[in-house]
Order: sequence, then structure tokens, then C-alpha cells
Amino acid sequence: MSLNPASCSTINFVEQCLLKSIASENSLPRGLFGDPLKQARWEPPQALDLNELRPCISATVELLKHRLLETAAAICQHHNSHLPIQRLPPEILSACIDHAMVEIDGHNHQKRLIQLSTVSSWWRKVTLGTPSLWGVVHSKDPDWIVSLALDRSKDSPLSVLWEVASDTGNLRGGESHRDSIGAGDFFRLVCPHTNRWRDVTLPRLGPGCTSTDWLNQHKIQLSRHLQRLSLCWDGSASKGDPITGFSGLAERLLELKLHKLHVHPPDIRRILAASSRLVTLDLESLVALDEEETETQPENEPNGTSRAAIDLPYLTRLNLKWLPSSLLYPIVRNLNPTDKIKVSLTHSMATQSNQDTTPESKPFASFIAHLIATQRWVTVHPQSTKVIITTRSCSTNHYSVDLRGPPSVILPWLRLRCLPQITREHSVLLRISSDDLGGDPDRVVIENLMRFPKVGYVNLLGSRESWRWAWLLSLPDAIQMESASSQKRGGSWIWPELMYLNVNGDLVNEFTLISVLLARYGQQSTGESTTKQNHPPRRLEALLVRPRERVWRAEVLDRIRELVVPGCFKWKFDSR
Repeated sequence: MSLNPASCSTINFVEQCLLKSIASENSLPRGLFGDPLKQARWEPPQALDLNELRPCISATVELLKHRLLETAAAICQHHNSHLPIQRLPPEILSACIDHAMVEIDGHNHQKRLIQLSTVSSWWRKVTLGTPSLWGVVHSKDPDWIVSLALDRSKDSPLSVLWEVASDTGNLRGGESHRDSIGAGDFFRLVCPHTNRWRDVTLPRLGPGCTSTDWLNQHKIQLSRHLQRLSLCWDGSASKGDPITGFSGLAERLLELKLHKLHVHPPDIRRILAASSRLVTLDLESLVALDEEETETQPENEPNGTSRAAIDLPYLTRLNLKWLPSSLLYPIVRNLNPTDKIKVSLTHSMATQSNQDTTPESKPFASFIAHLIATQRWVTVHPQSTKVIITTRSCSTNHYSVDLRGPPSVILPWLRLRCLPQITREHSVLLRISSDDLGGDPDRVVIENLMRFPKVGYVNLLGSRESWRWAWLLSLPDAIQMESASSQKRGGSWIWPELMYLNVNGDLVNEFTLISVLLARYGQQSTGESTTKQNHPPRRLEALLVRPRERVWRAEVLDRIRELVVPGCFKWKFDSR
């Protein structure tokens, strides 16, 4: 409100009254303001109108308070101006704010920036003068915040995130987003700025409407400068199939994520062929639509782009799950995975055959062979409905391949079509369990496991498999295989390159293990074996027994130590 201060004489009079009141309340010593008793008996002159004096006093007090607050603010501003953070150059301060905003949720980004702009005039000047700080647009924000972000970001790149608002609040007890912008208003505001889109996340729009409907209806063409694109469907009911209709190319894509969408394979192949800079590729549960291979070429794209080879030399993370062969095979055809690429792959092998030698099916077998060749050790874990292939090491860059289907189909395909392509030295770790394979594994599964090449480590988990494989390990003619030096068939041992053996001491007793060692390696651990063998198996480098309830006798354990290389036998008792 506007202040109406009194005249100078009145102000002086009020000041004297205030000083006298303060002196009387604090019992000031004599001589500072005179005699307190006389001051207490003081009365205003008779000529002064008290009705006029009261509003003058109130207005004067408000004026004095206002001036005191201004003085205090000036002192604080002067103090803050000498703080180290206030003397940072604007580009460094804006970089600090940008780094701190990474920890903020997308829908709170603009609100936190508005709060930071009120810290001081210098912070406000820096935040308003840095358009890149305002380049995050989230659908959970009200329309005025979205408009504010688009305005203050000027021509800087945009990160567009759409997420369906919840009227019940989040699981952490946070506020609900009932005031968030609607789908129509959101896309009406952000679509004119598609040339500035750099990071786009469109999971879904709501019941009965897919995130790509807006791209199609509004004829939105993806920017060639787009760096991150995420289009996902949650599988909820829709008026139509969630089809991705892409137009334009995004040559600068670094990350691409597509989940649960109905796609035209030529569209996906065209985008991947043009996106050679991809670092992360995440495709999951895509449904390929039947489409003639003679699809028309878009006018704004180079000739032959949809059929160009897919080459991703900068890829570090690859996630391919439940893809049709028309999408999977072209993607892995030219990929040369290294130990720097983290791969997660799930594929249905129900219709695969080890006799299928069509050119379209060969790239997948070669790709799996390249993955295995990147590591010295690979783990093969057959189960009743799938075969899992993973790296044995716990490195950050690893792969996990989940081949779904009957092991009677996958194991022959893996043994006959994939593993023979590996030229580098490698070893296989077999994890065999009756609980995983079922009560009665197929004969073809057993035969393929027996003929599996390069087996260096065997982990026997189940009761049935423990006894079966322990017995097979002791038979020199367990399998017949071609001799390396001639074309004639000769006697051999199951897994002649076996170096490590891990058994459950409750399922295989000490006498069975001693019999296996005597039959396979002879009575001595070093030197020439007592039994002459044409193709002696490699000696064990580690023998690990893990009993839980059954305790082996000490004299038997000593005898086992005598039959193996010193230091290779490990007895780890587990009382669980």
C-alpha cells in the first residue's frame, strides 16, 4: 500500500515518543535521554490534534519498517555478492545447475528451475539466460508450465516425455497429477517444435489410443537430429493395433527403444540402416505385419535405404527379445559383437531346424557363434522349455541368450550349426539338472549333451543326472566320434577336454567318484597311466564336491586326493 508520511515536525515528534517509550521499557540509565520519570509524565502539546496524530504515527512506523527491510535486503545482497558461487562465470553456474537437474524427475524439472530462479537476482539472470536448461517438456506438467518451457527454451534442443497422468497419486505417496495437460493440448503445443526434438519418450496416450497415432494423424516427420526415441505400448486394450508409422530418417539416433508394437519390417530396417551411430538398441515383442517386399520408397529418402545393410559399429547395449525372424536376422547379419557390448537376447526356436540351411537363417547362428567367441568360457544351461547361454565371468559387459523351445531342437542346432563356426579357443560349462530337464529327458537331449564339443566344466545338480553322467564318465566307449588324425572311427571318452567337475556329495557317493577317477585317469595322478589308452582324456584341474547332509569318510577323501593332481580336490561342506 502507499504510505503517507507526516510532516518533518510530526516525524520528529513520533521519533521522540518512540525513543522515550524504548527508554522507559528498558530502564535506561540517567543522562541518556534525560530523567525517565519526567519522560513518563510528558504530555503532548494541547495544540496537537490526537485524531490526526494517530494515523500519522502508523504511516511513519510503516515507512520506517519499509526502509529497515530495504536496508537489510541491501546488506544481504551485498554479502551474497561476495560468496564464491556468486562470482562463478554464468556458463559454469549454468553447467552446475544443469548437472544437478539430472537427479530431478522430468515432471518436476520446470518447477525446480522456477524455484532456483528465485534464489537471487544473479541466479535468475543465469537461469533465464540459459535456454538449454528449460528444454524438458513433460506431460504431467500443467499447460502453462509446458508453454513456459517452450518459450524459455527458445531454439535449444527439447526432451519430450509423455506419460499418462494418474488421478490417484504415485506409489510413494506423492501428489496426483490431476492438473496435468491433456493429450490434445500437449501435442498441439509440442508438435510445431519437432525440428527441436532430441529425446522423445512416448509410451502410450491412454485407453484406446496409441502413442504413434498422433505421429500419423498429424503427419509428424521425425527430425533428422533426433538422438533418443522410445515408443512403447503396455499391451492394454486399443481401438486398433499400435502400429508405428515412421516417416523421415534419424541419422543421429543414439538410442532406440520399441516395445510391443505392430511394425512394418521395412520401416525398422530403414531406420536402423540409416542410424549407424546407435549406442543402445532395445527391441522387444514386436509384431511384424505382412507386407509386400515391393513397398514404395518414400520420396524424401535415398534409393535403396530400406534394403541397405545394418551396420552398428558404436553399439554398446543390445536388447532383442521376441522378435520375428524378418526383423531379427537382418539386424544380427552384420553385427560383430565384442566383449564391450552387453547383449540380452530372447528368441523362439520352436520352428528352427538344424537342417535349415537357407541363407536367411545362417546369420543368427553366426551371431551366436560370435557371441560365444568373445569369451573363453560360456555356460550352457538346458531346461525343459529353453536353453540359456551366458558368460561365465561376472564382467559388466556380458551377454545372455535365452533360446525358447524344446532342447531336442535347440541343442542339435547349437551343436551342429553354431559351435562349429567358432575358431577361437573356448570351453563350455554344462549345467545339468533333472529338475530343469524334467523327470525323463528326451534321448536326443542326452545324446547331444554327450556329443557337445569343448566341454571343460560340468556341474551336476540333479539326482538322476548325477548318477547317469558319473557312470558315463567312467566308460571309455561312451560315445563314438571321428578321430582327429584319421577318418576311421575310434574309441573315445565323453568330454575328453573336461578340466573341472562339480558334483553334489549327497547324490554321488565317495565310491562312485573313486570308480570314475580310476577308470578315467588310472591309479596314478601323474606320469603315465597304468591303463593304455589310444585317446586318454585330459586330467582334471579341479574337482569340487559339495555335500550337505552326507559326510564322506576321511580315508576315502585321502584316497581321492591321491588320485588327482595335488591341490585340485576341494571339499566344501554346506550344512544348509
